[in-house]
Amino acid sequence: MRTGLKVGLTVDMPARVEKHMKPHLQGQVRHPLYATWAMVYHMETVSRMLLAPYLEAHEEAAGGGVLVKHLRPARVGAPLHVTAKLVRVRGNRIYTRTEVHSRGRKLGEGSVLQVVMSRSRFAKLLQEAR
Repeated sequence: MRTGLKVGLTVDMPARVEKHMKPHLQGQVRHPLYATWAMVYHMETVSRMLLAPYLEAHEEAAGGGVLVKHLRPARVGAPLHVTAKLVRVRGNRIYTRTEVHSRGRKLGEGSVLQVVMSRSRFAKLLQEAR
C-alpha cells in the first residue's frame, strides 16, 4: 500500500435514495423506503473510496465483512450523506466506521472490513469461485 493511509482519515460521499433501492423481498416491495441492502452498498462504496487511492498497481481489495445497524427510514428521493472513517489497519486488513445521514438524522451506522491482497491472489480467488 502507498504511504499516507492513517487512522482518522475520512471520506464523504453524497447520494440519494433511488427507486431501485427499495426492499425486494422475494420479488415483493413492501414499502417505498431505503433498503438495508442499499445502505450496505453505500457503506462498502464509501469505504472503498477511502482505500482506493492507497492501493498499489499490483494490489486489489475485497470485502471481508460488514456490520450494519439500520436505525431510521428514508423515503425514495431523500438526500444521503455517507461517511467512512479509517479506524484500524492491521496488516492487510482495513477497518472503517461508516454512517449514513439524511436531513440531519442518522439513518444507519456500521463498520466495513476490506482485505488487501495481490492482484494475482485475487485472480486465483476468482478462478476458484467458478
